[in-house]
Amino acid sequence: MKISKASWMILAVGAFIIILAGMGVARSGQTKEQDRINEQLSVSSARLSNLQVTSLQTQIDELEEQLKETQDQTVEARDRLKQTVISVEVADKFYEIADYYGVTVHDIGTTSISQQPYASINCETISINADVSGEPKNIIDFITGLNDNFTTGFVRSAQLTNSDNTTSRVNVQMIVYSNKGS
Repeated sequence: MKISKASWMILAVGAFIIILAGMGVARSGQTKEQDRINEQLSVSSARLSNLQVTSLQTQIDELEEQLKETQDQTVEARDRLKQTVISVEVADKFYEIADYYGVTVHDIGTTSISQQPYASINCETISINADVSGEPKNIIDFITGLNDNFTTGFVRSAQLTNSDNTTSRVNVQMIVYSNKGS
């Protein structure tokens, strides 16, 4: 079977039209996909713009403020703990000296740590106020022992009260210095 040139031409045009139609359908599908993607992009952009960045920034600022407050509270707790440890150490030394000299401590109190220069050196100080009783000789030795055994402290005052010939009471006020190399 012989096909004429005109038939070949019609066949070629038909194939070309089928190929063009296929390309048109593919392009139409691409256009629809592009429109769908553009629609999703606009929806996502709208959602993103609806996210309230300012509320997130406000929340970040609040959390940073809470963090700062927590850090400040931690510093305060450390200072209180340091105060307690130093107070206990000073009180323990005081009781140790009292025991050595055979006197009885009835009441003891310490102040909070404060900064006080001593001979142009910044020092931390803690004051002690105690009520002690014992034999008069032991009390005098105890007061001297406080000055000798607290190498960075001294007795500011000692008010002696004679209850009877065998027992005396004394109110001792002293200050203890500490320099942590600051």
